[in-house]
Amino acid sequence: MGLSGIMSEAELHQLRMRLHQGERQKAARGELRLPLPAGLAYDRAGTIVLNPDEEVRARLHLVFAKFRELQSARRVMRYLDRNGSSLPVRPLLGPSPHEIVWRAPDSTRVLNILQNPAYAGAYVYGRRQKDPSRCRPGSLTGTVKVAIADWAVCLHAAHPGYISWEEFMANQGRLADNVCRYEAGHSGVPRKGAALLQGIAVCGR
Repeated sequence: MGLSGIMSEAELHQLRMRLHQGERQKAARGELRLPLPAGLAYDRAGTIVLNPDEEVRARLHLVFAKFRELQSARRVMRYLDRNGSSLPVRPLLGPSPHEIVWRAPDSTRVLNILQNPAYAGAYVYGRRQKDPSRCRPGSLTGTVKVAIADWAVCLHAAHPGYISWEEFMANQGRLADNVCRYEAGHSGVPRKGAALLQGIAVCGR
C-alpha cells in the first residue's frame, strides 16, 4: 500500500507538470484566457478590448494622468478621495462573468492599476509564483511577485492599452523610487512635516 501511494503521488505530480507545461505553452502563444482587470474585457470573438463602459475608461485615464502629474500613488489616491471618485474593480472570486463594481480609492487599488502591465497593452503570464514557505492548505495565498525580467511570458502590444509600455516601465521606476530606502538607492518622496525637503534630503554622515 505504501508503494502504491508513492506511485500515485508520482503520477499526480507528472500530471500536474504536464498540465502546467501545456498552460505555459498556450500562454506563450497568447492564447491562454487570463482574468482581465476592470479596464479591459473580452468581446464576443474572445479578443481583448478596452472596457466598453465610458465611465470605466475615463476613470482609468484619470488615474494615469494624475500619476504623471503627481508622481505618487498615495497622492493620486488622496486626489480621488477628495473628489469622491471611486475606482472600478472586477472581483476575481464569485460567479462568472464577473461584473464591474465601484470601490472607494485606496493605495492598494491605485497601485494595482499602475502596476498592471495589461493596461500597457501587454499579455503577461507568470507575474506571481507560489512560495512554499507561505503556502497553507486550502488557502489561495502564498504567492509572491516576480520581477519583470523574470516573467515567463510578456508579449508587448498584444491588445489595446491605456498607456505605452515605455510609460509603464517609467511608472514602475517612479514607484520603486518612492519607497524611502536610501541604502537601496531610492530617493523617496517628500513627507509631511515642517522640515524643508523632508524625506528627500539626508545627512551625508
